[in-house]
Amino acid sequence: MKITKAQIWFTDFVIGILIFSFVLISYYTYTINISKQDTSAMDQLVTDIKTVSTSLTTEGFPSDWNANTVIRIGFTDNSNRIDNTKFDEFNKIDYNKTKKLLGTIYDYFLFFVNESGDVQNVEGYCGTGLGTVNVSLDINAAYYYENDDGEQFLKSYMVEEEFDAIPYCDGGPKCSDLSFTDFIAEINNYDFVVVEHPAWSTSDFNSFESVANPWLLGGGILFAGGQLPASNQHEAFGVEFNKKSGQSESDRLSTVVNEDEFISFNLADNIIFTQAYYIEDVSIGANLKDIARFNGSWIEFDDIKANGDISLARWPRGNGKMLFFSDFDADYLAGDFQTILEGSANKWANAACLPISLTGIDFNNLVKADRMVIHNSKLLKMVLYLWE
Repeated sequence: MKITKAQIWFTDFVIGILIFSFVLISYYTYTINISKQDTSAMDQLVTDIKTVSTSLTTEGFPSDWNANTVIRIGFTDNSNRIDNTKFDEFNKIDYNKTKKLLGTIYDYFLFFVNESGDVQNVEGYCGTGLGTVNVSLDINAAYYYENDDGEQFLKSYMVEEEFDAIPYCDGGPKCSDLSFTDFIAEINNYDFVVVEHPAWSTSDFNSFESVANPWLLGGGILFAGGQLPASNQHEAFGVEFNKKSGQSESDRLSTVVNEDEFISFNLADNIIFTQAYYIEDVSIGANLKDIARFNGSWIEFDDIKANGDISLARWPRGNGKMLFFSDFDADYLAGDFQTILEGSANKWANAACLPISLTGIDFNNLVKADRMVIHNSKLLKMVLYLWE
């Protein structure tokens, strides 16, 4: 029997329709897995997980909600595409409050996996929900601070809470961790390094630059805040580091001039840094993104972009990248600076996630729902657990 081109085309068309239908059904539906069944409790858990998973994959209410104005939580665009800003805002809300907003009394945890089942880092989070769920980042990190008397605003977060970072300091009598010499020798063992107000002497800063620059060029990620070199007008990493001559509140006042995907500050919001350090571009050019600039006084937003010194910026360095804050201690007049700082570290590190473990959770009944979502053009599965 002779097969015509029309028949071949019709067969291909049917197959295409079937594939499309399968993908569409997978995209808009979810599955529920049940463990340790108790009929009366399970009925309520199943009802709640349907409600919660559906709510999360809407735009929420109001449509432009934030952590302070939210009435119903939802972090997509209503077409299952994650709205990164709303997802950030969701993670700012107190856990118990999120349960009320989601309409459940049960504990929950959610995370995202790719088609291979690997847990994905979404906006700096490997998972979110009940804080006792074991969530780990797959990254080698280090944290450097001056000494026991110096600033250590990110030490606990870096070393104990999130990154399991190795701590270093100057090596003097007030240094409780590994020394500056150790830090210089071992920097190439790390993917992500946070440096907090080290106030290095010129010789020590030069030693740091001599190893950090090739490390950055090779793909290292540096998150730096406060006074790096003790000397003013010191050039390194394509910029010049400076300290403002005045340190009154008006000198330390900054305004956000560019919103940024890594830092959840709002355009035109004010930040009052505790200490005022800034950078000037030397050789970065258009690749330097200035995020906040010093005002010098309470003046209109439109006037400050060209006039203020850069208090917060990021830029690439070869295959690596660097993020600079005037200080890791500040008052953010529109929110919690420390929370945003920690979230920025998570996003900036872009760490891979280790598998999620629920083995430490004590539960009587557990349900699981899967929903397909899109994050930054990647198709992911949102995995939601709910239990009592």
